[in-house]
Amino acid sequence: MGAMLGSLCMGAYGLVLAVNMLWAAGLMKLLSVFPMERRRYEGICLTLTQVCWTIALFFAPWIGTEYDAATASEWKAMLKKMEEVDAKVAAGEDTHRPMMVLGNHASFLDVILAVVAMPNAVLRRCRTYMDSHLFNLPVLATICRAVGHFPVYFTSAKNGVFAVDKERNEKVDQKVDQFLKEGGWLCFYPEGQRNKASDELLPFRYGGMKKALEFDARLMSLMVHGVQAVWPHKAQMGGYPGTVRISSKQLAPDGVKALLKELRASNDCPQEEKDAEDHVLLAKHLQREMQKQYDELAAAAGKAKNA
Repeated sequence: MGAMLGSLCMGAYGLVLAVNMLWAAGLMKLLSVFPMERRRYEGICLTLTQVCWTIALFFAPWIGTEYDAATASEWKAMLKKMEEVDAKVAAGEDTHRPMMVLGNHASFLDVILAVVAMPNAVLRRCRTYMDSHLFNLPVLATICRAVGHFPVYFTSAKNGVFAVDKERNEKVDQKVDQFLKEGGWLCFYPEGQRNKASDELLPFRYGGMKKALEFDARLMSLMVHGVQAVWPHKAQMGGYPGTVRISSKQLAPDGVKALLKELRASNDCPQEEKDAEDHVLLAKHLQREMQKQYDELAAAAGKAKNA
């Protein structure tokens, strides 16, 4: 009986999700014929994506979403800092220093939840990296292109293998740099792949750390717990009954360079990490902090289950 109910819920959610993505993709194609600035068009398309995925979750009440109590205030504080940065840039007193949003990745539901959970003011300015094969899928490809995400060209489909087409990815990286210099923000998963053992974060890839250092980015986290029950790792479609918990925190509110300076002066930072290169220290620290955040969500889920 439980398996049948789960399958019915999955089928219903899949249908609602597909219908909403179809109308959103169609509207994006329609809007593309109107003359407007590219970044404005992408921002509108991101808002449409947020609306269609929010509606899909609304019509799947068996998928519960709960937010950490401090999440709203953390976003508010970071947005205030970013407004100050933008004001300095506009006055010619500073160069652009973007926000980067880092998350954990256990299933495709992470992507949906990130889009739904982000303040729209953040979402409209954010782009992310996506496996290039996603740009070939029906409907999703239309959305990926419309919102302006960046493809990553892997040369191997094996799990855990990160070999890429260097020439093609260098061109993409140049576009990312230009996007960040023009005021864009970046959202990515520092683990670099979907995590099958989702209760323990994988080592963070250094590429994203180096990018954050290059632009002295402000960092936010967007952590989710419970997605594997709702959308299992190997499942083509999710929507099973369950509750996911979401938490966001400021990881580097004054920029990664200020964070590193603080870490190297701290007695709590292991000496071997202090002696490491900046991107290594940053990766290890962020992995540790985001693991703590995930563990807090897991503890809250355990208390709710036993209540």
